[in-house]
Amino acid sequence: MMADRITWDSVATKWKIEGYTNRIINGLHERMEKGALKDTTLDMKPADFEVRDNMFTAMDTRELNIRIFKEKTRGTGVMNDLLLEKYKRYVYAFSAFVLTLMGVALSSKKVRGGIGLSLGVGIALSFTYIVFIQFANMFSLKGGLPPLIAVLIPNVTFLLVAIYLAIRAPK
Repeated sequence: MMADRITWDSVATKWKIEGYTNRIINGLHERMEKGALKDTTLDMKPADFEVRDNMFTAMDTRELNIRIFKEKTRGTGVMNDLLLEKYKRYVYAFSAFVLTLMGVALSSKKVRGGIGLSLGVGIALSFTYIVFIQFANMFSLKGGLPPLIAVLIPNVTFLLVAIYLAIRAPK
């Protein structure tokens, strides 16, 4: 359906569609219906068109899942943002384990000169980890990388680094 103008009637809680053309496809047959005015009920409210940068992070998980379900039927183009936020909530709890494993592996090394070098390496690895997460998020949002892969790549990569450091750590 295409229309010249769509307005929300807040009293009737319906959409008013003016100057519409409805394209109906049935197999290889296609026909066009034109009309001047149509009142219809859509599963959308004007608030559904609001898009803010931090809107999805403020939602709880139930609201986020409802929004993902609605987005699958609508297709307004924010599905990657929603899925990325959902996957972040589950996978980033795992990132606390990865960072803890790296910290334990780095702090177990006893050196005579102090802990300055180990502390610097730990801070540099944490900074690299955060930058890697941000790059993966941008590749997902703007570059076409699937959201689940974007969330997993930094965590799996740094899990391997943490395991390597834990194996090399003195016992």
